[in-house]
Amino acid sequence: MGFEASGEKTVRRGPARARRWLRLAAGLRASTFLGALLPVQAFAQDNAEAFQLRLPGMGQQAYGLMHSALPFGIALLVVTVYATAISMLHVRARRLWNEHFEEQNRTIRDAQARMERSALFLTTDKRLLVAWNGPKGEPEFEGDPGIVVETTNPHRVLAFSEWLPEAEARQLDTHLLQLRSEGTSFSMNARSIRGDFLEIEGRPIAGRAVMALKVATGERLALARMMDEKSALEAAQGQLRTVLEAIPQPVWLRDRAGKLGWVNSAYAQAVDLPGADAVLSRQTEILDSDDRAAIRQTQVRQGRYHGSVTAILSGQRRKVDVVEVSGPEGGGGFALDISELEATRLALERQMEAHVRTLDELPTAVAIFNQQQVLTYFNRAFVDLFALDRNFLQGQPTNGAVLDQLRARGRLPEASDFREWKASLLAQYASAETTEHGWRLPNGRSLRVVISPNPQGGLTYLFEDETERFTLATSYEELKNTQWETLMALSEGVGVFGSDGCLQLSNPAFAQIWGLEPEALQGRPHVESIGASVRKLPPGGWRRISEIVCSLMEARDDEQFNLATLDGRTLTVAIAPLPDRATLVTVTDVTDTVQAENRLREHNEALRQAARLRTDFIKSVSFELRSPLTSVVGLAQALAGGVAGELTPKQLAYAQDLSRAADAVLALTSDILDLAGVESGGVEIVKAPVDLGTAIAEATEGLKDRLGDAKIRLSLNLQAGLPPVMADPKRFRHIVFNLLANAVAFAQPGETVRLAVRKAEGGIILEVTDSGNHPGVSAVPGKSSILPGIEREQGLRFSLAKALVLLHGGRIDIHDNPSGGHQTVVFLPEA
Repeated sequence: MGFEASGEKTVRRGPARARRWLRLAAGLRASTFLGALLPVQAFAQDNAEAFQLRLPGMGQQAYGLMHSALPFGIALLVVTVYATAISMLHVRARRLWNEHFEEQNRTIRDAQARMERSALFLTTDKRLLVAWNGPKGEPEFEGDPGIVVETTNPHRVLAFSEWLPEAEARQLDTHLLQLRSEGTSFSMNARSIRGDFLEIEGRPIAGRAVMALKVATGERLALARMMDEKSALEAAQGQLRTVLEAIPQPVWLRDRAGKLGWVNSAYAQAVDLPGADAVLSRQTEILDSDDRAAIRQTQVRQGRYHGSVTAILSGQRRKVDVVEVSGPEGGGGFALDISELEATRLALERQMEAHVRTLDELPTAVAIFNQQQVLTYFNRAFVDLFALDRNFLQGQPTNGAVLDQLRARGRLPEASDFREWKASLLAQYASAETTEHGWRLPNGRSLRVVISPNPQGGLTYLFEDETERFTLATSYEELKNTQWETLMALSEGVGVFGSDGCLQLSNPAFAQIWGLEPEALQGRPHVESIGASVRKLPPGGWRRISEIVCSLMEARDDEQFNLATLDGRTLTVAIAPLPDRATLVTVTDVTDTVQAENRLREHNEALRQAARLRTDFIKSVSFELRSPLTSVVGLAQALAGGVAGELTPKQLAYAQDLSRAADAVLALTSDILDLAGVESGGVEIVKAPVDLGTAIAEATEGLKDRLGDAKIRLSLNLQAGLPPVMADPKRFRHIVFNLLANAVAFAQPGETVRLAVRKAEGGIILEVTDSGNHPGVSAVPGKSSILPGIEREQGLRFSLAKALVLLHGGRIDIHDNPSGGHQTVVFLPEA
């Protein structure tokens, strides 16, 4: 802003001088004109006679004219002279004015150039200027306010707390107030909230207060960061020294030469000196020369020293734990007085030895593990209880290793997930609470296990053999809980009445069956009051129950009878005597059971009749079909054999086709009879050793004609060394034949049906694979079904094979074949 003030003075000085010259010329013109008239007139009047005398013979008129014109002539002469002088002055003033005008234009151009350079400088250098005219003037902004605050309103820059920390914002407010009121300059560096380093400077310029803000860059930014880090390091160093000074143990720092550079008050107190300055001036060491030499040797090898030495602290010999480190810039260390700790440790060891002797005589097994889960102590009872090897225990195994050893010896309770059980047990190391467990071992022993955390870390296990007590308590609790849960879950109503006839116990079904609210059975109601609340029985229906419950007879027997309710239900009431003259009353709603029993009886009878009719029908049909089929087969074979004369080739082919068709119908009839016999339970399986190769060869012998007619290839894959299988020989051949025949029926000409047999765990597996689509067979693993609308023969063969497999105790599944078609898998057990 300084260049603007200087230019203004230059511009104003030129016009002022020119104006003074112009005012001077105008004043001279006016005063000269007026002043010239008065003297001329007075001179003319005073010298009129002289002029008259000098002009004799002049007429009166001429004399008057001359007398009146003379003053004006003289005045005109004077005015002319002065006008000439004023013109000269005006020309000089105009020339001065022009000179100053040119000087003013040059000043304006220079000011504009300076202003453009300043604007370019402000834009390039990320600078913001704020100026005020006087303490109450409005601020003027020049530059980018975005260098400190994200806004388009530059006045927000003056809200210092928005972009500066609180302390620096207050400091800048104070500096700015002093600048505007007293003209005091200031300069400060600050770091904005968003992390930028700023240079802030304020000074008075040409009567204006100007504040400049600039973002530090380059070397200034690096310097600002270094200063910031220096301040942080100095603060951290101050805090560290404050902490070290407050430590009640001697602490010292050394320089590169190994001399003491700083000590705390505890160090000075330990060497009996008034303060740290006295220690540094005398270089008084807290350790003797031999210990220091040993420390230096260790530091040369390892860079640090940690050990226990003896030192004189405050005039007393103490055992201290010393840690001292060294480095290129020096080092330091501290000494921890462990004399009392060492004495306490020795006392604790003596006490622990006494405890160990005591624990070793206890019948309770004790095992102590440290914080690293390592076994540190066990008594004699622990070894006897778990029968562990003493050498193994003296090797300080971990807790997990001990548990694994106990599990291997069967000395841990059975767990479905041992890892989870073991992890939950080892999780006690992170707990501060004592826990108690009951272990039921596989050998029948019951242990009470108490796990307590140790003050020094780790766990203490206490094992008490409470087999008898624990068994009794566990059995009692289990029995009680089981009985209670069973009673509450029973669908039969149960009520226990005391010797006084009052209800002592009942389950929810008791109130539900009698149509009572659960609240009606609360408060030990009498049997008579309960009977009065029951509305479902006819008059006198509850009387029998009341008589038995309130009976005073010595001999009491169990009784059971049925009651019919008013809503048509049938209830079975059973009454049994209990000890202490108590009575158990159970009531069961058997209405549905009775009705279902009647329906099932009728249904079963109808099913038996239908089964008999179906079996009789199948047998009758089969018998009726066998006779004519046998005749057809015999005649066809006779014709083919030439009994009726020699046949033409075409007639011979017809006869052979007729024979094969009759054989197929006859075989189908046999299959129907077999299936009917299986479903009716009339087929018995007689198992015997079956050679798989021979049985499969016999089963496939009957397929040769079908394979040739359908142009299907059969591939057999029998695993080597297969033992005989226990099965019914005839039914096993039927299984193989029906499965292969079913697969051949759905294979396409030129394809291959594959049969694979292999050994499996507990039996053998037969796999029949084809590439066709089985109508009526669902390709869902583990499921098969015969649906309506399929070809009779294929569905029948699969159903018969499935029934025979199930009779052998096996299973049959159908799967999708990845290459197309289906795969039938049969599993037959060994026995």
